[in-house]
Amino acid sequence: MIVQFAAMARSVGGFLPAEGRGMVCPVAPSGAQVLVDEFLGWFSWALVWVAFPAGVLAAVAAVILGKVFSMPHVSKGGLIGVFVVLGAALLYLVIPGILSGFLGDGCVTR
Repeated sequence: MIVQFAAMARSVGGFLPAEGRGMVCPVAPSGAQVLVDEFLGWFSWALVWVAFPAGVLAAVAAVILGKVFSMPHVSKGGLIGVFVVLGAALLYLVIPGILSGFLGDGCVTR
């Protein structure tokens, strides 16, 4: 009885695909992939060349202005901002690898 239950659990849990079932690989509609690639390219460019440098400059300016005008909370916030922007830049490099590990080639068993 336990052996039968284990065999059923394996087939239900996806370990043993049922007969007649295969892999489903989602594909973008024709012409859509070009637009998606262009959007992602613009988004990546804006993030790397506008958002990250602007964030670092704003945080460094907050640290300097906080020191100049004797406002310790502004300086502390600017220092935290520098680490937040650097952490976001690090995640920008790491997250694609994590997603690739989770999703693999994008195909799923139906």
